Amino acid sequence: MARIIHRNCSWFHWGRQAGITEFPYPYSSASAAATLSTYIASNPTAPRTSNSATFASVDDALDSFNRMLLMNPRPSIVKFSQLVNSLMRMNAFDAALYASKQMEVAGFHHDLHTLSMLLRCFCKLGRVDFGYSVLGNALKLGIQFDDVMLSTLIDGLCKDGRVIEAASLVHKIRILGYHPDAFSYTTIIDGLCTLGQTSAGLELLKNMKELGCQPDVVSYSIVISSLCKDGMVSKAFDVFSEMKDEKIQPDVVAYNSLIAGLCISSTINEAMKLLNEMVERKIMPDTVSYSTLVDAFCKEGNVLGAKVILKVMIHRGFLPDVITYTSLMNGYCLRNELDKARKLFDFIVSKRCEPNVYCYNIMIHGYCNNGRMDEAEELLNDMLEKDLAPDTVTYTTMLNGFCQAGRLKDAQQILKKMSGQGCSPDNVTYNSLLDYLCRQGKLDGALALFQVIDNSSLKSNVAGYNILMDGLWKAGREKEAREMFSRLSRDKFLQPDTRAYTITVDGLCRQGFVDEAYDLFRKMEGDSCLPDSCSYNVIIHGFLRHKDPLEAIGLIHEMVSKGFSADATTMSLLIELLPKNQLDHPIFQKLLNGPDMKTHKIGSTDLSAAATQGTC
Repeated sequence: MARIIHRNCSWFHWGRQAGITEFPYPYSSASAAATLSTYIASNPTAPRTSNSATFASVDDALDSFNRMLLMNPRPSIVKFSQLVNSLMRMNAFDAALYASKQMEVAGFHHDLHTLSMLLRCFCKLGRVDFGYSVLGNALKLGIQFDDVMLSTLIDGLCKDGRVIEAASLVHKIRILGYHPDAFSYTTIIDGLCTLGQTSAGLELLKNMKELGCQPDVVSYSIVISSLCKDGMVSKAFDVFSEMKDEKIQPDVVAYNSLIAGLCISSTINEAMKLLNEMVERKIMPDTVSYSTLVDAFCKEGNVLGAKVILKVMIHRGFLPDVITYTSLMNGYCLRNELDKARKLFDFIVSKRCEPNVYCYNIMIHGYCNNGRMDEAEELLNDMLEKDLAPDTVTYTTMLNGFCQAGRLKDAQQILKKMSGQGCSPDNVTYNSLLDYLCRQGKLDGALALFQVIDNSSLKSNVAGYNILMDGLWKAGREKEAREMFSRLSRDKFLQPDTRAYTITVDGLCRQGFVDEAYDLFRKMEGDSCLPDSCSYNVIIHGFLRHKDPLEAIGLIHEMVSKGFSADATTMSLLIELLPKNQLDHPIFQKLLNGPDMKTHKIGSTDLSAAATQGTC
């Protein structure tokens, strides 16, 4: 229940702490006779039309407002408030604020309704700090706050990313005897989850009842969705069960979140069971439910299963949208069935369901992966002709495709076209070019490009360092490779990852520095960088190549105990070094039957070839 809060309470001084002492308006006026039409003419961003039943346009509302100001006697504040509310429905919030100022200049006094409108305007315009001044004026006028005003301010703070401040606001008003409603708490829960603070959001959800407020289906659904996005699907189901125990009927949003979480966890069968549960509970799945399942089936390569879901979706009266079709198109591309994917792409266009950037990116990626660069470029040009701006992913995919095809000049043209369209390259873009230059042995060009990246606002990332170090070691440029690793280690914002260590260990081994490589291998764990299967295999290669099977065997035992297995190179080198009568040794048999060996049928010729290859 709202209540009057006196001026001498701590609330009254809160706005002053933020430096807000006056009732702010974005514009001032010398007299009430100033017209708002002039303001709108000078603000071309203000909406000109609306679906409002009262006024056909903003100008229409402003003309009416001006006439009302000049009437004698003037209409009541209720009529003016209705007009301001009409401006707000047209999203003309600046105009609504200015109109409110003209009312004040004309001698009207604010009431709860007009202050609520002002607060909403400020929050919608992102001027949340001014919202405190509205509450301050309410205090001065002895006007009671209501749930709507405080919920509006809390919502504005959360949307501005100031969730902690919103939580502090709720705490302070509780001390003053005011009890926020479910919407206020749910808004804060949503803000916390949006910031990645799902645990805090869950904690607040659990505390709502103690705070005298019953969570609703929206409160629960927000937390369930956030837990699923964080990969905590099991915990999400716990919250889902709690919701049902509280006799709160789950809605389609809660079910869709769980279905999406299960699909991300690659448990599609469980997701299908949940879909059936929805139908049994008379909660009808929507387009999102079906599209999520279509996408999951496609990502697993099961296009047939996706098409079955699509048929069920259409049979139940839901029309697939561009997202649904794009998922199916991606499924075809993943199976390299590009002609079927293109046929579906053209079908989307024929249905006047305009493909979006993501849809184009899927098709372009499919073409690039299969070396069909001319067709990929045609689609890029088609986007530009349709004024559909390609994004960084589009250009990076094209650049990578041209690099893979050995068409460096075309890749450079893509970079130019990208800059011309005002689309900034990211690390993935530059790393594609770095990788190409290194593979072509153009290391001086790669080093020059790396320096350009590092001198820019973008800065190099660990992946860029790794590409360059790998290229330098393979080219035998030991000194530069060592310096690159030292430079990465000294970086204030980056640190070597497992891949960086593995590349350096492999490079040192190939240059004959096996003891140094072993020391670096052991240093990895001290730097909180755990060796993986590849790390073990490259150091084992080093000892085997330098005829030190005892050290190698010790590392093999360690590798196997950690669940890793030997690669083809390790097996080949072992066969060459160990006497034939030792090939029946249990450790060797365990390696031979490991997952890497079972995955491929490897013969002696393959093993010999593997021994000459580089880092895994």
